[in-house]
Amino acid sequence: MKFFFERTETEREIAITLKPHSLYLMLLMLAFWLVNDFVLQSSSIAQFMMPIFMVFIVIRFFSLIRVQKEVLVAMKQGKVKTQGSKFSFANPFTYTISK
Repeated sequence: MKFFFERTETEREIAITLKPHSLYLMLLMLAFWLVNDFVLQSSSIAQFMMPIFMVFIVIRFFSLIRVQKEVLVAMKQGKVKTQGSKFSFANPFTYTISK
């Protein structure tokens, strides 16, 4: 899924960029849920928000599992370089796998 990561492939290498949007969205949903639970104490909103949050986490997990398997195989072969930060929009976390 393009929302969670971007994969580009050239003749010499594969670049997988993990996008920070989903991480910040998860943190925002968690903060919204905590504020709702502790400050507003509205259980009807929490009952609506929590399943959406859980579904989003499951979708993110299963969309990134294929990427992680590819990276783990390349790590065992010593072909992976990393750069960036998982929290940065300007310099997102990137795996570079040489072929």
